[in-house]
Amino acid sequence: MKRKTWKKRYAGLLPAAPALAGFAVFYFVPFLIMVWYSLSFGMGKRTFVGLANFRELFENEMFLLAVRNTCRFLAVGVSVILVLSFLLAWLLSRLVRGEHTFKMIYLYPMVVPIASVVLIVQFLWGDTGIANRVLELMGKESADWLHSSRTFWVLCILYWWKFTGYHVLIFFARLQMLPKEYFESARLDGAGTGKILRYVTLPLMAPVFLFNLLLAVMNAFKCYREAFLLGGNYPHDSIYLLQHFMNNSFESLNYQKISTASVTLMAGILLLVLAGGLLYILTRRGKHGRTKQRKA
Repeated sequence: MKRKTWKKRYAGLLPAAPALAGFAVFYFVPFLIMVWYSLSFGMGKRTFVGLANFRELFENEMFLLAVRNTCRFLAVGVSVILVLSFLLAWLLSRLVRGEHTFKMIYLYPMVVPIASVVLIVQFLWGDTGIANRVLELMGKESADWLHSSRTFWVLCILYWWKFTGYHVLIFFARLQMLPKEYFESARLDGAGTGKILRYVTLPLMAPVFLFNLLLAVMNAFKCYREAFLLGGNYPHDSIYLLQHFMNNSFESLNYQKISTASVTLMAGILLLVLAGGLLYILTRRGKHGRTKQRKA
């Protein structure tokens, strides 16, 4: 009996063995090597230096600038795209006609090549672009959109334009799956559109918000391509991201710096995941506790 139970419990290991082996060889083992690089120094025979590389990294002004810009871009870009995409999905779910047309429009930015998008950006916000022409017609001085602090907002606009439609369709699919009985019951109780949205729709959409949050963060890191095409390896300080720092360190063959920055980034992501998981567990326990009190 125990043998049969053991077979059932570990029956999936054999089919998953190739994938697990590939993960170990190409991801886990290189990560361990990277951790060793972050704690050592030298070429060939390396010397253990402890946290000296991390101390040096956090004293590096370019790294601190990259961290600030990346956190700022994530905070602004991700929060706006989640709110905007949900509102657009909610409005789309209330349309009577034109639903399929809007779906196609939302997906179109994802198939446009990045190089073409950057050319359009140059056409709109370049030195002789439309934005500066409009400012000149209004009697104002032309602005340096792509080599000043305004570049950050240009990058945010590109991020919102490209990925908003993707999140809209995910929110829309979930909105279509919500039970209609909840909304009908709320209307019978006299709830208006605002209250239904706040007390019925948003709580039911919480898991999808979390899923879209993860996707939005992943897509935000992909915006390095746009930032690179806008400013190259050393763009304006407002869009100098962690990817710039790592790419420049790789070109200079500074493996200690790359490894230390990668381990730091991985540790930060793990801390955020653990904090989110802990918050989720505490929230679930609080809900179960309130439910038991009501039943009692």
